[in-house]
Amino acid sequence: MRIEIVDKDDNWLNWGNLVLTWIRNPQTPRPTTVRDLKTLLAAKGVEAKVDGPDTRAVEFWDYPHNNDPIRIALPTEAMLEERLQTVRHPPGDVYPLPHFYDIAFAGATRARLSQAVLLDFAARRIGEYSVNECC
Repeated sequence: MRIEIVDKDDNWLNWGNLVLTWIRNPQTPRPTTVRDLKTLLAAKGVEAKVDGPDTRAVEFWDYPHNNDPIRIALPTEAMLEERLQTVRHPPGDVYPLPHFYDIAFAGATRARLSQAVLLDFAARRIGEYSVNECC
């Protein structure tokens, strides 16, 4: 994972609001290094782990317009395997969704799933994120 947001509702909201700022105000300066990103996250009240040394570059790219090429974002196999480790035998055999998803389900108890169903659900989420253009 390149950026790991600490899984708390308010923290995800702070992160989401920061992303909305970048979208709505493209002239807003964006961080260009991990150091800059960490500094900005701290200033905006976002608890997160950012991979790499402080000098590592941070780059933004915007989704294409109608006639630009279609881009399908694919993680590396190492990134995939790292993410799937969170799905293999999670605590209580519950799929590891961020806690803010509970808001949409009015606090309903999360379903206990078999290992096969957990991996199938992960495959669906990975597929969705690769084509859903994030929003």
